[in-house]
Amino acid sequence: MKTLEEIKEYFSHDQYAMATTGAEILEASEGYSKVRLVIDERHINGAGYVMGGVYFTLADFASAVALNQEFDEKLYCALTGNIDYISSVQGGVLYAEARILKEGRKITFSEVNITDENGKLIARTNLSSYKVTEYK
Repeated sequence: MKTLEEIKEYFSHDQYAMATTGAEILEASEGYSKVRLVIDERHINGAGYVMGGVYFTLADFASAVALNQEFDEKLYCALTGNIDYISSVQGGVLYAEARILKEGRKITFSEVNITDENGKLIARTNLSSYKVTEYK
């Protein structure tokens, strides 16, 4: 199992999720991750709310962190994903917690819940990922 610092270093190269969007890895353990995003003006749509793609990006990134902690042994990429937008926010902090539900030989299923800083459920996703590489 990689350390949190090793995982953060590996994912620091994810320019879109981390540099462009601003996601930050808070926790990572086997089959689990928690990431955070502080909302600012770049995340807001024309109606004044957080753009739906921000939620999905955060969920996709959290799932990737939960899945790809052993990045020198195996690599997963998203295969399918759906999202339920339950509530909306105009600012504050979002948290995404990802959990692997089932790891198969090639396909893995995960769920991600996105909450605000008060723990209110904002969105939930279910994703499937494909194991594209195994290092030996």
